[in-house]
Formats: sequence, structure tokens, C-alpha cells
Amino acid sequence: MADLYTVNNAADGVCISGNQSSWANARDASGASVNTSYSKYPNTTTAFRRNARGGGISYGVFRSFYYFDTSGITGTVSSATFKIYGYSATDGSIIAVKSTAFGGDGGTALATTDFNNITGYSAGASLAGNATDYSATILAGSWSTSGYNDLASTSGLRADMQNNDVVIICVMDYTNDYLNVALTSNATLNFGGYYTENTGTSKDPYITYEVAASGYGNIVSGVAAANIGKVDGVATANIEKVIGV
Repeated sequence: MADLYTVNNAADGVCISGNQSSWANARDASGASVNTSYSKYPNTTTAFRRNARGGGISYGVFRSFYYFDTSGITGTVSSATFKIYGYSATDGSIIAVKSTAFGGDGGTALATTDFNNITGYSAGASLAGNATDYSATILAGSWSTSGYNDLASTSGLRADMQNNDVVIICVMDYTNDYLNVALTSNATLNFGGYYTENTGTSKDPYITYEVAASGYGNIVSGVAAANIGKVDGVATANIEKVIGV
């Protein structure tokens, strides 16, 4: 197994669309406040509806973004898990999806306009069937607030890790934000976690992954590699050379 951390302290952060007069304004905002300096934050992902100051209703949506340099990965990624050290949780669910934030290639800082830079995003529409999901969902009751939470990878994340030089992940509320279902009563659905800015790496977000063994891919004694299971009792997946060749 190998571990992959974000490239620097500015390579993760949160985009905040809050105190909006409607769900649509909060969820489909063209811009949002950005913070890349939190070491931990109770609103890594959030969807809320509350009474507004002075009357009316206020809505908000928070999403977090993470940038990883995957250019050094060669071979087939056979397993991967995106890990976030938890800080807090109330209710709802969380999911990781593919993003084009950070300029799409990590070339720019997280920007206010990155809020909706999610692959497959369309204003007013659910992301179901449109986004490239990078994980399954995790429910609040399963979210650790004192240890790492494992967002098991989809084939989409593994393929992008092995084929692309950059992987950018957005984590967001699933129940309301991802599915674009407006909250109809006051509630705050949030997950909290740690960011790279936390001192040391013991609580940093990271991806742990494994690359499949490539094995010995040549003909041995006239027999094609595809038809060889073992050479002198050793599985071909564990052979790099035969008699030094």
C-alpha cells in the first residue's frame, strides 16, 4: 500500500455559499466564499435551512475540495480509499465526486467560482447519473469524530488515479446537495473534518492505494505469458526476471 497526500497546504479548502434567500441560490451559487487555511472545520460539508435574521428563511451549502498529484502512479490501481479524519457530525450523508477546481490541473488556487466546478454539474439538476462518483455515501451515524473515515473508491477514482496526472475531489452533502433536494424544514446537516493545515500529518486527508503487480509478461520456453501460471513453482505475478533476463 502507498499513501498520497495533498501537494501543499493550499491544496485543500472549503467553498461556502451561505445565508441565501432560497435553496436554489445557495445550491447553485455562481460564486462562494473560500477558505484554505482551516486546520479543522465543523462544516467540511453542509446543507442548512434556518430562520434568517430579521425574518424569512436562510439557506446554505458548503463543499470541500482536495487536489492530489497522481503523476507518479504507474500501473493499474487495484484499490484506493480516500480518508478524512473526522471532527464533528450532525445528520445527513456525504459523498466524494470528481471536480475540476484548482484550474482543473492544480495550476491555480481554489477560487470562489470553483464552488460548482464539479464534473457533470448543471444548475437545478441532481448530480445522480451525471457526476463521476469517487465514493459511496457515508451516513452521519457512521462518521467517526475521533478517527479516520474511509470513503472507499469507485472504479472512476481508481481509473483517474492511474490515467491522469491530477485528481481533484469534491466532498459534498449527498442527501440534499448532490440530489438537489431542498430542505423543507429547519435543519443543519454537516460533517466536520481536518485539513492539511493541521500540524503534522497524523490527521491530514490522504488517499491510500495499491497498484496491482504486473507480473512477468514475456514468453518462456516458447509459451505465451498468458498461458503461464507459474515458473518453477513461482506465480508469474511475483516474477520480474527468469534466470536474470
